[in-house]
Order: sequence, then C-alpha cells, then structure tokens
Amino acid sequence: MTDQKLIRLIEDNGLNLHGDIEHFAHLVAAAEREQIIALNAPEIERINEYIKTLEEAVAAEREACAKMCEQAGIEGYGTLAAAAMIRARGEK
Repeated sequence: MTDQKLIRLIEDNGLNLHGDIEHFAHLVAAAEREQIIALNAPEIERINEYIKTLEEAVAAEREACAKMCEQAGIEGYGTLAAAAMIRARGEK
C-alpha cells in the first residue's frame, strides 16, 4: 500500500496514529485483503469451475457403478444393496 493510500485511509476514517494504531492496522489489513481477492478473482473462479467439473465427474462415475450393480442384480448376492450404498456415499 502506498503512502498516499495510507494517508487517505487515515483521513477517511478520522483516525490519528497516536490513539488508533490498532484500528488502523485492521483497516490496512482489510484493504490489503480486498486487493488480494480482487487480483485473484479470475484464478479463484477458474479453480471453482475445475472443482465443479471434478465433482460432476465423480457423481457420474458413482452413478455408473451403481447402475452396473443394479444390472447385475442377482438375487441373494446383495447387488441391489451395493447399488444403494454406492449412491448413499454421494449424499454425505
């Protein structure tokens, strides 16, 4: 943060450095945090989209496994129960 920005932050909030240094430090930290978030917003959005894609792929794979178990539904071998348990894992 530049000197000018620091001075403006002090003036805009009616502070003086003798009694308000702790409050001022919090304001500076908040301003720096906002700047970091703004600078990284595109990257954060890209990562969130990637996570969403991965979650969708995992859900699709889970459903494919559950369907395979159902289709193999041989009575007495618990395949229908296995399909239900596979789907339940996605609900946690």
